[in-house]
Amino acid sequence: MGLRWGYMGTGFIAQVVAEDFKIAGLHIQAVGSRHLESAKAFADKNGISDVHGSYAELVANPNVDIIYISTLNSFHYENALLAINAGKHVLLEKPFTMDAQQAVKLQAAAREKNVFLMEAMWTRFLPSMDAVFEVIKSGLIGTPHQVNADHSQYLPIENHGRVWNLQFGGGALLDLSIYTISFAARVLGLPDEVLAVGRLTFEGVDESNSVLFTYEDGSQAALTASINNAGPCNAVVLGTKGSIEIDGTFYAQTTFTVYDNHRNIVKRYDTPPVAGTGRQLQAIEAERCIAAGLIESPIMSVEESVDLMQVLDDIRLELGVVWDYEDIFE
Repeated sequence: MGLRWGYMGTGFIAQVVAEDFKIAGLHIQAVGSRHLESAKAFADKNGISDVHGSYAELVANPNVDIIYISTLNSFHYENALLAINAGKHVLLEKPFTMDAQQAVKLQAAAREKNVFLMEAMWTRFLPSMDAVFEVIKSGLIGTPHQVNADHSQYLPIENHGRVWNLQFGGGALLDLSIYTISFAARVLGLPDEVLAVGRLTFEGVDESNSVLFTYEDGSQAALTASINNAGPCNAVVLGTKGSIEIDGTFYAQTTFTVYDNHRNIVKRYDTPPVAGTGRQLQAIEAERCIAAGLIESPIMSVEESVDLMQVLDDIRLELGVVWDYEDIFE
């Protein structure tokens, strides 16, 4: 029998994930929201038995084994800490936290309580992404030395106010760039130096950004993102013997082509899409790890999430994005 999941948050992504859970036969036992009416509506739509009008009630539910958290970015840390301190396992939506300091504290809390914790970087578990890294590992394109990736979406403020709100951790960086940054770091490793420029709104969120990773061996990654323009959302990995071109949307289940250095097609990946969006795969991994007695996934470790949050902090410093709780004069 699988784990009994509790959903913390009832927004758009929570519903997408709930649909994927249904496909995989995963059991959602409970849902909690700051507003009981929202929790009831979500429960009715998804056949959930236990309904809670607060997050504290949700994590106190003895029939819940693991909490999936999809609240606003700025509440990830406190919400995850609440669940961890209640002895619950946690699958925490990306971005993991607002900054590296919060990420380190979550890591320490989960280890102290001996509970499973993982960032919901769902793309990490998709078959197409597995296939990309199988190609890289095989040596077919030689040694990777450059990554180019874009994640730009048209998210107008009238329909997507959250991503334009500094208090909620808005901006292109945490919601969109996190995909390109995670991918580049997975291919090339953590950068030796980060350079970044961006366009900030009057409120102080990054409407767009361009990030450059550089490495001592000369490798580099050029990454772009915007919340105000639709982009190709594709990715390219260049190696010494060839390249991989991942079609948009690169971080979802998609297709890709492998070329040699003469632009001859070496391989084409056209596997049919996964059921739903594929977000159920990260939950299946969480259940597998917990059944095996692990408190972290070897595929998406907490250590990696902490490291990536530090990279995001370095980029924010370059962009000039300051969260409202930070004292820039410290």
